[in-house]
Amino acid sequence: MQNHLQSKHAKDVVAYISDHFQQRNVQPDSLITRSWERSLLDYGLDPQGSQEVEILTSSEIRQQLEQHHNYLDIARNGMTGLSKRISQAGYAVVLTDETGLALDATLPEHMQDIWRNAGLQLGSRWSESTMGTNGIGTCLVERKSLVIHRHEHFFHDQNKLSCSVSPIFDPLGNLTGCLNASCLGFDGDKQHQYLTLQMVMMYSRMIENAYFKQAYRSQITMHIKPLSSFTDLAHEQLLAVNERGVVIGANRAAFSEYEAKLNPDQRLLGFAIHELTGMTLEELLENSHGGARTVRTQSPALSEELEISLRIPTTKTLAKTVTAPLEPGKTQRHKHPTLEQLAGADETVQQNVQHVRQVINKDIPILITGETGTGKEAFARAIHDASDRAEGPFIALNCAAIPESLIESELFGYRSGSFTGANRKGMKGKLELANGGTIFLDEVGDMPYQLQTRLLRALAEREILPLGATEPTRLDIQVISATHQHLTQRIQDKLFREDFYYRLNGMALRLPPLRDRTDKDEIIRCILDNELGGSEGVTFAPQALQVLHGYPWPGNIRQLANVLRYALAVSDQQHITLDSLPLELRGAAPALPQPNTPERSQPPGTLSELIGDEEGKRLLESLRRHKWNITQVSDELGICRSTVYRKMKKYNILHPNEIF
Repeated sequence: MQNHLQSKHAKDVVAYISDHFQQRNVQPDSLITRSWERSLLDYGLDPQGSQEVEILTSSEIRQQLEQHHNYLDIARNGMTGLSKRISQAGYAVVLTDETGLALDATLPEHMQDIWRNAGLQLGSRWSESTMGTNGIGTCLVERKSLVIHRHEHFFHDQNKLSCSVSPIFDPLGNLTGCLNASCLGFDGDKQHQYLTLQMVMMYSRMIENAYFKQAYRSQITMHIKPLSSFTDLAHEQLLAVNERGVVIGANRAAFSEYEAKLNPDQRLLGFAIHELTGMTLEELLENSHGGARTVRTQSPALSEELEISLRIPTTKTLAKTVTAPLEPGKTQRHKHPTLEQLAGADETVQQNVQHVRQVINKDIPILITGETGTGKEAFARAIHDASDRAEGPFIALNCAAIPESLIESELFGYRSGSFTGANRKGMKGKLELANGGTIFLDEVGDMPYQLQTRLLRALAEREILPLGATEPTRLDIQVISATHQHLTQRIQDKLFREDFYYRLNGMALRLPPLRDRTDKDEIIRCILDNELGGSEGVTFAPQALQVLHGYPWPGNIRQLANVLRYALAVSDQQHITLDSLPLELRGAAPALPQPNTPERSQPPGTLSELIGDEEGKRLLESLRRHKWNITQVSDELGICRSTVYRKMKKYNILHPNEIF
């Protein structure tokens, strides 16, 4: 059949299809015709035959459900909502993955056996390549919402089905599956199914929006509404931005609205938010009072007025992504310490640095382990700077902070035209961005198990195949990874691949906790010189220095840096006394008299006491000292303005003008 048709002229194929449609009394649109042509020529199917639906075994179904559990958790609410509204009319609702595999199915109670006989059940696979033109399979190929009505199905034994289907995309535009509502034996015209299709589209958009909000729950997100048009809940435009004000995620409504209006060489992902909205991220935060109010602005890119609502996360820090290149004319805020500076005077760390020096430039992967805050990323950056790759990129990726559904796209990237909303020129993944330099895989012990297999293969073969690419891309990278996890235990618990561990562990570098280091004075000086503007002129009272030496430092060097930053902010003339240290450290100080140092007191009942958290008190003190100037507070505490707003929201600190 296939060879016969392939030997015919294209006109003969069209005529063959037309004859079948006439026999079935069907007037197809171009989408249906394309699907039939694929079914005949690409898949070699015969419309006069029949095809049984593939049904997975129970164990295979369990495996697939486990693999897609995040997707299912997000999508089930939308699926249940749709089913409640149409099941009484005899509709079956099916949720699939990107291959057409039914991951969940809600069947009318009085028709369950009939639907199972029709092949619409959990574990059935409705790909177009095996089942010909059908609602699920054709929707996934075309990536469009559609109705396949009765005799439009390729195989005759499916001619009682009428299917309304809408695709589901993740926040990077990747196809994740589809939502389908089907009825049996409907005698009306196809047009009568379009109301059902609108409901399916609405719930698929709701699933996508829930997917977006879950993926970017730790990022600043924006809800954008053009004032010139009505926007309902299912079509709200959502954007996620990083702290540099760059768009890193969007829902389908935003892709559809904006990318169609941008220049051909522009894309929404990677677009600067100020070019889209006419305001920088800091201005949006300022004008919205940290997300408390909506903002209206004229968009220079869209030439229309927008209403913007911001959501600022309160409990999580923003995910760490790629180290951004500096803009022309700008200098780094802090210089990076060298390996020797990081080693200090501690003999153990000095020996570690000597070992690192011996393997630099020898293409040996390095695995850095140690407690949280011991300086693993600082060591990774110092290794990069000491290597022949110092002029190349240093790309850092926090494997624990990126949602499981997005991490593969982040690592491997995609090529032009790979999916709806994709950049016309494609997007490089972190591995490709690191070519000629270093990729730093932070918190690698928390990487999803299934992705470990993909990354293991890429590192072994030194090449990747981005989504939509036809040829692999060669990799020339130094791999440095880090974790606070005990990987050998995670291997025993079947959470980390043993072969992946040995691929990363060409050399192990364990960093001791700060409490075990013998060179705390050198570490303090290194922090002051590299992060806090210099150690010149900074002095310490003996008791303050004694506390800094004796404190156990559960947060290690990161905690010490925060303490020094705070102490400098509240000290007079850069002289750090016991009173300059946070309360948690002062509580560990020995009870020594200080007759020449008057104690500081604070009247009871102040807001800082009600907050009950040292970080909140420190923030409130800075806000009052700078008369609520957010920029000056940001500079003093060494954090960005969006973080100031986020922490104000976390500790319920309100500007005086908002209280009265």
